[in-house]
Amino acid sequence: MPFLRQLIESRNGALSQLAAIAADMFEVPIALVSLLDGDRQVFVGRHGLDAEGTPIEQSFCRHAVAQDAPMVVPDAELDSRFCFNGLVCGAPGIRFYAGVPLRVRARPGENVTGIGAFCLIDTVPREFSPADLARLSSLACGVEAILQSMVSSMAMAQDAARINRLYADQQRLQRQFRQAELMASMGSWRLDARLQTVTWSEGVYDIHDLPPGEGMAVDDALSYYPPAERERITALIEQAINTGAAYDVEVDLVSARGVCKRVRAIGEPELENGRVIGLIGVFHDVTERHELFVELDRRANTDEVTHVASRHAFVTHVDECVERAQQRGERMALMLIDLDNFKQVNDTFGHGAGDDILRKVATELRSPWLGGSLAARLGGDEFALVITDQAMIAQLPRVAENLLRVLRFPVGRGKDPLMVSATIGVVELRGADDCRHDLLQRADRALYSAKRKERGTCEVEWSDKVERQVLRVAG
Repeated sequence: MPFLRQLIESRNGALSQLAAIAADMFEVPIALVSLLDGDRQVFVGRHGLDAEGTPIEQSFCRHAVAQDAPMVVPDAELDSRFCFNGLVCGAPGIRFYAGVPLRVRARPGENVTGIGAFCLIDTVPREFSPADLARLSSLACGVEAILQSMVSSMAMAQDAARINRLYADQQRLQRQFRQAELMASMGSWRLDARLQTVTWSEGVYDIHDLPPGEGMAVDDALSYYPPAERERITALIEQAINTGAAYDVEVDLVSARGVCKRVRAIGEPELENGRVIGLIGVFHDVTERHELFVELDRRANTDEVTHVASRHAFVTHVDECVERAQQRGERMALMLIDLDNFKQVNDTFGHGAGDDILRKVATELRSPWLGGSLAARLGGDEFALVITDQAMIAQLPRVAENLLRVLRFPVGRGKDPLMVSATIGVVELRGADDCRHDLLQRADRALYSAKRKERGTCEVEWSDKVERQVLRVAG
C-alpha cells in the first residue's frame, strides 16, 4: 500500500482521541487504531495500552482485515484461533475483541485496500450486540475518513513534487535546447493547433536559410518540403493533434536558397486540461550525417570497380527474393557468370585492362533488356544475375544465349587478340525447401560443369526436372 509507512510515521493525535472516545463509549480498557506493516502491526492511535505494536502473528486485527468484515470474539480463550495467542495467555490478557477493518484508496478511482482495523479490547469476556457493532462501525468510518484524508494529502504532495520535478526538467531541457542551438544546427518550434501557426527558434530559421521572424502559417512552413515529404509530415502533424501521438522522423527539405537538406523533426503534443492545443518539438539538420550514412551504405552495397551490387547486397537480395518467391508461388532464377581468360588479360595487359573488361561486363548485365534483374560482382571475375521477372524466366535459354553472345570481348590489337568470354551456370528455385545456400551450390555446380566441358558455354538446370542443358554460341 503506498503511503503506509508515512501514515505510521505521522502519528495523528486525532486517532488516539477517537480511540479514547470508543473506550469510554463501550466501557472497555483498551481501544486501538492498528495498521498492518509487513511482519508487525503498529498502533497509530491507542488508548489504555503503552505498547506501540506487536508481531503480526499475534494480531487479531489481521483476521478482520483478511475477512474484510467486522469481527467479534466474545471470549478468546474459547476461540481456537486465539486461545494460544501470547496476548491471551500473557499480558494484556485479552479475552474480548471487536474490530472493524479500515480501508482507504491510494488515489481517486483506485480500489480500496485494507490496511488495518479499529478495535476494542477487554480483559474479560463480554457480549457485543448488533447495535454495539453498528456504533463501532460508525466510529470506524470517522477513523477511515482521517486516514483517507492523510493519504490524499500525501498523494497530492507527491503529485506536486512530481509536477515540480517535471517543471524543473522542462526548464532544464529548454536551457539545453538553447545551448544546443548555439553548438549545432538545431532549433525548437511550437505549432498552435487553433491558429494553425508555427513559431520557430533562431536555429530553425537558420536551417531554412531564413532571417529570424515572428512566426508563419503552418502551410507556409510546410512549403519547404518536397510534395511526398510534405504529405508525410502533414499526416504526422494531424495524427499528433488528433490522437496525442508523438513523432520522430527524418525527411528531406529544400531551404529558401534552394539547398537540399536532410532534417530530423521531433514533435509531441502540448496539452491543456487534457486537450491538445498544439505541438512542440525540435528540428535538427542531419544532412552531413545522412550523407555519410548514404556513402557508407553505397560502399557496403556497391562494387567499387563496376558499380553493380556487392556480394553483401547480393546475399541480402537473394534471401529476400527467395522468401518472396516461395510466399507467392513464383519462379526465380540465378545465374553465376565466370569470365574466361580474364587472368591472362591482367597478366598480359595489366589490371587497368582487366578493370575495363569488368566494367564492360557490368554494363551488359545492366542493359535495359535485363531490367528488373539484379547484377552483382561476387569477387574477382565472378558475377551473378538474380532474375525474378516471370516472362524472362520462361525464356531462360534465350536469355543465357544472348548473354553468351554479348559477353565476348577481344583484348589487344592484331590478328589474334585475346578473347574474353563468359561461362554461365543457371538454376531455378526448386520449391519451399530451397534456400540461398542450396541455390548458390547448385548454380556453382552448373557453372563448373560447363567450364569442365567447354568454356564459353552455359549449363542450365531446370527446376521441374533435374535436367541439364548446355548452351553455346558460335565463336
